[in-house]
Amino acid sequence: MECSAGGHFPGQRLSGPQELLEGQVLHKRSCGNKLLFLELGAAQQPKNSMQLPASAQSREAIFSFEVYGTEVREVRKQVSVGDTVSCKGTWRSCGRILDVFSYSMLCRWADVGGGETFAAPDARKADEMGHGLANTKMPQSSNDCTIGGVPQPPPVPDSTARRRALCKFWMSNGICRRTQCNCYHPEGDDLKAARVRWRQEQLQRAASNAQPDDPHPKQEKKGHAARAAVFAEWLCEVFGDDILRGGVVDIAGGRGELAFELSVKRNIPCIVLDPRCPGADRPAPWNDWHVSRQQRAWLKSQFGLRSYSECQAHVLACPLRQCQVPVETAIEKARISMKKSSEASPEWEDLCSFRVVVGLHPDQATGGVIELAKELGRPFAVVPCCTFADEFPERHLEQRPVRTYADLIEWLQVTAGPATRKDFLRFFGKNLVLFSR
Repeated sequence: MECSAGGHFPGQRLSGPQELLEGQVLHKRSCGNKLLFLELGAAQQPKNSMQLPASAQSREAIFSFEVYGTEVREVRKQVSVGDTVSCKGTWRSCGRILDVFSYSMLCRWADVGGGETFAAPDARKADEMGHGLANTKMPQSSNDCTIGGVPQPPPVPDSTARRRALCKFWMSNGICRRTQCNCYHPEGDDLKAARVRWRQEQLQRAASNAQPDDPHPKQEKKGHAARAAVFAEWLCEVFGDDILRGGVVDIAGGRGELAFELSVKRNIPCIVLDPRCPGADRPAPWNDWHVSRQQRAWLKSQFGLRSYSECQAHVLACPLRQCQVPVETAIEKARISMKKSSEASPEWEDLCSFRVVVGLHPDQATGGVIELAKELGRPFAVVPCCTFADEFPERHLEQRPVRTYADLIEWLQVTAGPATRKDFLRFFGKNLVLFSR
């Protein structure tokens, strides 16, 4: 084909003079990790670059593995629509596609956009036309479908337009901090109805993303807010109270939702290891616990606690501790304690006696859950979520990198060993749990 650049080796420079193309990124799309398309609009060009007059057609810069010489994942993450970039490469014979060898960032939209979301010129034009048509008197005749001689599409029902433009921040917590948000912000009874519809649509999307071998029907699943309660109940069913009362290590437990379910509701000793914890670099009581509305309601119903300080005091009296460390530090501390080294501290020796290591959507610490469990010789249970392929390039499966969620599950099973089992929890979202007894 006229604009084809196939048949080249990775990093191969195509024939032809190398030229510069500068412009603002109007659109961006990718195809896997080895192909990225940037549509560049008019921008002031240097003397040795391809000049794009304001009236000229936009040009396209292509980052391909064959020409760029490496995967284009980093370019895809670093370049956003609205940014102004300078691309160096060779033009194809069609004259409007540049195969890029290298690029540089000239100006980021985040620095000059004033907090507004970038809209490409065609999108801005359509938006302006929409505002103009909103003030235009429609023809009275049902057969007259033109305005100024231009055929018009049928009007979109108001309810449909609003449903598509609901502000997700406004729907979630009733607050939208964006300076110029074009989305719909209903109030009063409209807000209540919109939130019901919003939650239903979210549940439908979550149900459609369920894994094919998940045996639980959507009618039995609970929402995101109940995932800690569901996981805690599952832990009690699988491991039993006798084992769990020996202590649970919660990796990347965040604000302690799972720890609350275990320690406060079931009196199971639990320690949360997370860099976001408020304590020091060694296990300690969790002072100044931030009691959520749901937790406070439960404490009131069970113990009659009313004030915030009473709830905090009750949590502090439970077998719940925390430590402000990443999982890598915990693994090293555990290794020292297991060797009975003189550097071992009593706090970490006590942690090494805990019976189960768990993690609920621990993000980057997912692999650390299994590694710490192996270091301590304990069973584990982890619910993986995100892959974080760029942060762990050393993870491979049969000479291929771990990129997808399915790859991550397979890699974790290989890492943990053949005794690893899997199950599914009764909540929407990433609900597959890997565990060992």
